[in-house]
Amino acid sequence: MFGLKIISKLNQKKYRSEYGCFIVEGKKGVLDAIASGKEIIELVMTRQFASFEEDFGENQEKLIVDDRDFARLAETVTPSGIAAVVRMPSYSLADLEKGKFIAVLEDIRDPGNLGTMIRTADWFGLDGILLLGGADPYQSKVVRSSMGSIFHIPVVSSQNPVEDLSSLKKSGFEVVVTRPELAGAKQEKSKLGDKIALVFGNESQGTSREIDELADRSLSIPKYGQAESLNVAVSFGILISQLK
Repeated sequence: MFGLKIISKLNQKKYRSEYGCFIVEGKKGVLDAIASGKEIIELVMTRQFASFEEDFGENQEKLIVDDRDFARLAETVTPSGIAAVVRMPSYSLADLEKGKFIAVLEDIRDPGNLGTMIRTADWFGLDGILLLGGADPYQSKVVRSSMGSIFHIPVVSSQNPVEDLSSLKKSGFEVVVTRPELAGAKQEKSKLGDKIALVFGNESQGTSREIDELADRSLSIPKYGQAESLNVAVSFGILISQLK
């Protein structure tokens, strides 16, 4: 078991990496973690929560703390009194290469967007997500925004984006980048390949030049009105629904 001092440090990325763990807050999030079969290192509860939920996590290690101490590790405005320390799953690029439809997210910085995209990928049954930089998928806001989907879909953080994307191409993936600026242009209608790696870029900058150069083709969502742009998480859902 970890003590409260170490658990409270897990809100920082460097300590999540050091200990290989992350925090899940709230009763629903903790129940999702338990149901997924992921390794739960311990539960942290306030005394009040423990008194009302005596049988919660019956077979789990528990650390009971007072409200003030619990607030030190909670990032929600109104903490629910329950959190779990969960072991980070160990996925690799090889796991993604076994699939047929994956998402590649380059430098998605907003935690809410990333969590929503993980949730959307899970909804549509994608085989995994490759992250090229951007927000840490195990920070609290991403975990909360994913609504439990962080436990259901493989998420791999790349250390060598160009090398990893090249590896996906060698394993048969067609790399498809999304290009919002092409919304009014005529686009290719030919059938996509059997294995698709759909790439979405940074909220404001889009995909980088080096990633664009590796792409096999580009797609965009047709524009009919006057809106300047679509939120990246919204665009993500629209394109996946069209391609699945």
